[in-house]
Amino acid sequence: MTNEQTLTINEVLRFANHDFLNQLQLIKINLDLGRTKAAKESVDQIAEQCKTFFNINKLGLPKTIEWIHTLGWRCPNFNVTIQSMIEHEVDERLDEVIYNYLDQSVSYIYPSLDPFAEQQLSLQIYATEKQFEISFYAKGNWNEKEVFNQTIEHPLLAIEDDQYSEQEWHYVIVSKKEGI
Repeated sequence: MTNEQTLTINEVLRFANHDFLNQLQLIKINLDLGRTKAAKESVDQIAEQCKTFFNINKLGLPKTIEWIHTLGWRCPNFNVTIQSMIEHEVDERLDEVIYNYLDQSVSYIYPSLDPFAEQQLSLQIYATEKQFEISFYAKGNWNEKEVFNQTIEHPLLAIEDDQYSEQEWHYVIVSKKEGI
C-alpha cells in the first residue's frame, strides 16, 4: 500500500520460504496420517500457484507484477486469490497507472477492515494481443461508507462495472484495444 515501505529482498525471501515450509509441513502431516489424497491435492494447489506466478510475470508491467505477487504478504488480513490468463504483454506505459489504482483501492478499505470478519480479495487478470482486463473483487466487512472516487488518469484505460458497498467492491480495469 502506498503508505508502507516496499519489501526488501530479504523480507520477500523470508515470506516465500515461510510459506513454502508451511506447505511442505501440510503435505508431510497428510502423508503421516495416511491421507494421500489430501497430500496430492496440496501438491496440485502448489503447482497451480506456481503456474499463476509465472503466468503473471508475462504481463510486462513490473510495478503491477510486484504489487500482485506481494499483496498477500503486505495485506495479510485479506485471503487473496489470483487467476490469470496472459497470452500477451501489456504496454509498459500503463504500468504506473494500473499499479497506483490497485494500490489506492486496497489502501482505501484496508485500514477499516473488520478484524473479526473474513476478508477476501480476488484478482482475475486477462491479457491477449487485443484485450487487457484486471477484475478486482473484494468481499468482507469494512467501515468505509463513502464510495471510492479515484479516477484512472489515462486515455487508454477505463474502469467498468464499478459496484461498491461496505461488504463488496467490484470493478474491472480495461484497456482499449489501441492501448495494449
